[in-house]
Amino acid sequence: MEPTLTVDVFGVGAAAMLGFWTVVRFPTLGPQRVSSALVVGAVVFVGQSPVLGIMEQVKLALGIPPALLFVVLPSLTLLFWATGCLVRSLVALAAPYRP
Repeated sequence: MEPTLTVDVFGVGAAAMLGFWTVVRFPTLGPQRVSSALVVGAVVFVGQSPVLGIMEQVKLALGIPPALLFVVLPSLTLLFWATGCLVRSLVALAAPYRP
């Protein structure tokens, strides 16, 4: 298996599943309005900038598996969670739930 495919499957599969599961399982956790979801999304997106440098340091010190598990997975999970919160708030804006 190619290393690039491993990172893609790991990043998209595991992180997306964890991030979106958190949005669905705990709907009150996280921003509920579009404006606050945009701010959280922007902060998380900007927070992704140093991830490559941190991953490189962890990879040199501990190896590739710990770098994927302890750096890439949490950062991508947080990114998918923020995206899910933004989508949830946009859906609630477009079609508000009225019992």
